[in-house]
Amino acid sequence: MPKTNSASKPVRSFRISPEGVSQLRAMASVMGRSESDVIEVALDRMYREEIRYNRVLREGARPEDQYQTDKENEGENEIHRSDS
Repeated sequence: MPKTNSASKPVRSFRISPEGVSQLRAMASVMGRSESDVIEVALDRMYREEIRYNRVLREGARPEDQYQTDKENEGENEIHRSDS
């Protein structure tokens, strides 16, 4: 999470919908942070949630490791994963 406003951070640009820009400006105003800090905080929270609930991301894991096959029905294998 951002601790300071640092000019040494790399510059990135993103395309955001008009609704997203409006939400970003509102959050920055309410939180008293810069728009880039709001994005960084939101990304950090989303990342932590994904890790916590063992969804998409897993540190050090490869995406293909998420998929399992049923050896008994190898000819009919499909991707099985929990969507909860």
